[in-house]
Amino acid sequence: MKPVVTWIVLANSRTAQVYAHHGPGKGVLPIDGLSWEAPEPRKPDDKRGVGHSIAGPGVAAVEQTDPQKLNDALFAKTIMEHIAKAQKGKRFDRLILVSGPHMLGLLRANVEPALQAVHLGDVPKDLSNQPLSVMERNLGELIAV
Repeated sequence: MKPVVTWIVLANSRTAQVYAHHGPGKGVLPIDGLSWEAPEPRKPDDKRGVGHSIAGPGVAAVEQTDPQKLNDALFAKTIMEHIAKAQKGKRFDRLILVSGPHMLGLLRANVEPALQAVHLGDVPKDLSNQPLSVMERNLGELIAV
């Protein structure tokens, strides 16, 4: 019988790593080649979004976009594109997302319908700087580690 493979995506706004779980008692192991680092956000540009005011000689600014927020959203999209591609290749059976609330929201926003079918749940905590044993304890509500 083929074991049920669960992938766990552990992410924050700077890094992401995928771990695999192959059944109860087998623990959680990192998957080589499935880790990413976010690119540096672009520096703010004072000239963008500034135009001449129609009311006189002054200038008026339009809404500025936060480069960090744009970078976080793009990073989350990139991660989930890789995960979706792996799911189409039948590399895993179930998916769990582990991330702080901000990044978790961005990851969830990029979960494709095919991934929703295998998405077991989430751990809404940033455990990226914790030992692996802490993540395993937090996964206990979703899977038997």
